[in-house]
Amino acid sequence: MLSLFASSSLAYNERGILKLDNTSFDRVIDGARGVFVRFDKEYAYGDEHDAWKDYAKTVGESSADLLTCDVGISEYGDKDNSDLADRFGIKPEDFPTYRLWKKGQGSRETPISFSGEKKAESFLKFVQDKSGSWIGLPGQIKAMDGFARELMNGGDAKALLAKAEAEASASSDETAKYYVKVMGKVPGDADFIAKETTRLQKMMDDGSVKPAKKEQFGRRLNVLTSFA
Repeated sequence: MLSLFASSSLAYNERGILKLDNTSFDRVIDGARGVFVRFDKEYAYGDEHDAWKDYAKTVGESSADLLTCDVGISEYGDKDNSDLADRFGIKPEDFPTYRLWKKGQGSRETPISFSGEKKAESFLKFVQDKSGSWIGLPGQIKAMDGFARELMNGGDAKALLAKAEAEASASSDETAKYYVKVMGKVPGDADFIAKETTRLQKMMDDGSVKPAKKEQFGRRLNVLTSFA
């Protein structure tokens, strides 16, 4: 992929983050792949910046056909790239702002706005849901994720459960069995996902629950997003 961006006007300024300007923006967002872009002040820092770096590293190390890009906007002098912010109606008080162009969308098409928590896991959930690129959140298993999504799209519940059980029997991952449990519950209880999400989140918020258990519950919450 790097060979696609050999021009000197393109550079990675953080691991997995491609820095764009008004000479490269339209060439990179050409519909060939999904592109998630952050519009922010030129020199960003802090917790939100660290979360973006963590997200970019995860995507960069995955096989997802997805780019993570920055448009750094100077607030002084020539105000570099301010024309790109203006083009999408983004004002300095909105920084950082995030836009996703799905595969097949060029830069002139309307992107999807991100409005969730500015945390690495929230970015991952958003792009995995909206871009169609599978990255894999902690606890998710690609094959099982596919079965879950097929089930929620009206697939044959009995046949898909059988496939999931076969996959789980060959896996040492404890969340594989959790996928099977959920797939067995969903057909008979339309509210199961909502109730289970509430139950797990309540335990995640309980200060008396040990960190190891919270990690397990977090992985199960990620599994439940496969059934969205």
